[in-house]
Formats: sequence, structure tokens, C-alpha cells
Amino acid sequence: MKRILLFIRDIIEIYTPVVSFVVMFLTFILQVFSRYVLRNPIVWSMEIIVIGFVWTVIFGACYTMRRRSHVKFTMIYDRLSPRPAALIRMLGNLIIAGTFLSLVYASYKYSFFIGFQKTAVFRVSYTLVFLPFVYFLLSITGYTIMEIIEDIKIIKGTLPDSVDHKTAMTAAVQADSSDQSSPREVQK
Repeated sequence: MKRILLFIRDIIEIYTPVVSFVVMFLTFILQVFSRYVLRNPIVWSMEIIVIGFVWTVIFGACYTMRRRSHVKFTMIYDRLSPRPAALIRMLGNLIIAGTFLSLVYASYKYSFFIGFQKTAVFRVSYTLVFLPFVYFLLSITGYTIMEIIEDIKIIKGTLPDSVDHKTAMTAAVQADSSDQSSPREVQK
């Protein structure tokens, strides 16, 4: 059962953004060709591009969070030792998880409320367009909770440091040592 759920997660977070991006990109190229070369714009292309963009961004963000490749602002956090850094990261992640979790029910309700409306050309229910946002909220909350659990282990002392903090600390130490070891010449 776990393998099936992980496979479904891969379909949602890896393959769906890839397919939606390819479809969006090819539709965009077709739209440009049709509009500027054939002088006959395609009506349905904008609808596919917008839905493809939304799905690519939403599901792609879930995957980047899973891989810990999301943008983080960690200038102060990176300078701290592991326990204080874990405490600060945990507080920030609690705010993120709480905020996203509080949005799940309202987003779910809205996704089905808006379902009576359809897109202009393909008549696709707006539920299908907005429901990926609910998955996004749940996914980001889940990955954030995993980081909170990691931070609790660091604060307790059962884990020495988080992977992202350890990597940042190593990079900072290497940068400092390379600055001190290389002689600087001053030209007059």
C-alpha cells in the first residue's frame, strides 16, 4: 500500500508538472505560430496555457519542497549552531504549517463551490482547476511537519544537525577558510 501511495505521489509531483509544462509550452508555440505567421489566433490556446501553468507551478512546488530545494531565507539561521538554528527553523515551520493547514478546509470548499462554473472553451469545471491547490496545501504542510520533527530531534539531541543546516555550515566554513588562505594583492 505504501509503494502505491508513493507512486501516486510521484505521478502528482513529478509527472503531472512535466506533462502540463510540455503541453503548455507546445500550445504556447502553436499559439505564437498561429497568431503571427498564419494571422489566425487560436481561441482555446490561452485556456490550456493558464491551466498548464497553474498545474506546473503548484505540483512542481510540492516536488521542490520534497527535495528540500525550495527557496529559503536563512542568513541568520545559517550562522547559528545546530540547536538554536533548529529552534528558529521549527518556529518558522510551525507558522507555515499552521497557516497552510488552516487554509485546507476553506480551499476544499471553494474548489467544489466554484465547480458550477466552467472554462469558456473546453467547459472544464473550475473544481478541476482549483483542486490542485488543496493538494499543494496538504503536501507542503506534510513536508513542513517532517522538518519540524527533525528539528525536535535536534533540540532533544538525538540528531546532530539537519541536512540543510549542515550543508550551509560547511559551505560557510569553506568560504571563510578560502578567504583567509588566499593572499590578496593590492595594486597601486
